[in-house]
Amino acid sequence: MQNGNFIRMLTRMQNVPRWDEYAPRFPDNAASHSFRVALFSLMASYLEEEATDIKYDRLTLLGKALFHDMNEVITGPIKHRTKKEPTLHAHIQAMERQASEKLVALLSKSLQPDFTNYLVFAEDDSPEGQLVEAIDTFDAMLFAKREAEVTGSAFFLAKTNELKAALEIHPSPAIRTLTASVWAKDDMSRFIDNVLMMDTIRRWKGRFNTIDDNDATHAFRAASLGLFNGLIESKKYGVNINTAEVVSRLLCHDLVEGTTGDVLGPVKHATPVTAAAFEAYERTEGEALINLLPSSMRKEFHRFVVEAKDETYEGQMVDVVDKLDALIKMNMERKLNGVEYETGYRAQLKKVQTVYENPSVVFFLAYVLHDLDYVTS
Repeated sequence: MQNGNFIRMLTRMQNVPRWDEYAPRFPDNAASHSFRVALFSLMASYLEEEATDIKYDRLTLLGKALFHDMNEVITGPIKHRTKKEPTLHAHIQAMERQASEKLVALLSKSLQPDFTNYLVFAEDDSPEGQLVEAIDTFDAMLFAKREAEVTGSAFFLAKTNELKAALEIHPSPAIRTLTASVWAKDDMSRFIDNVLMMDTIRRWKGRFNTIDDNDATHAFRAASLGLFNGLIESKKYGVNINTAEVVSRLLCHDLVEGTTGDVLGPVKHATPVTAAAFEAYERTEGEALINLLPSSMRKEFHRFVVEAKDETYEGQMVDVVDKLDALIKMNMERKLNGVEYETGYRAQLKKVQTVYENPSVVFFLAYVLHDLDYVTS
């Protein structure tokens, strides 16, 4: 059992590049992409349920979306064209499956069946797997479209048109609706654009960083850790927790920063009056963001965006995981950048140790953080 090594591999997702051979204006990686696939899959599930009689297991959907490319931390990125080459297809599939199984083997036995479904069978024939596969293509279209508009790249323009044509005739009503929204430039397209631009919101500004971080990679790590923690609590400790709710909130909890930017904590909380003012401002902007969505989705996304850290157990878990992800980031930095991050890491660790008593936090401190510090293979 090397849960910390699994989390370490998870953090490496942001080191797996996408599209890099085409020198994109907006560098992409597997973590940012998986964040977007998970959030767009969540949106699509509500649209699809409204239009059809399909009912999704949202935890399964989110797990598959978050981890569908995690095997690339072992295999490295492989171009889609190469994957489909007839002489290589079976070999690459076998290699990817072995890499996924190797990652699952790092986890506690109680988690392995769920993560086998998420990693090994990510894009299977289930409704959840098929939706993730379609959204994978949708996100590729969005990324290519942004590049074509900003850079005028002939490659990205051709790729945009190719993917758009395939999505417009996709059998899923949700996929066709999302695609039409993007090209109609309606209200929902503005919400989609906000999600797409989360990779431009840098975190930890004002510090010297050896590891770049942004809102998209943070949301990916946080949502993945939230899923891990939720399953630890429910499977290992018998806690009644809605893990899909936790993951959905973690995917969305910083979306408002697409409008407000990432304001440093000491600024937000300089005084109680300042904190209250920022809270009111962010709530107003969050509600404006939600109003861009179809009315059938707004109730759920109000919880995910505006009430993400409410007083429910799931809301408290969002707050916990947000702080655990900061601990992971500072732990990585302090090994190469101790002057900048050692003091902050110790302060954050003390806060987590003294404030939170959730079973998953105790497990994280006892096992995961230990593995992150000491286990190397």
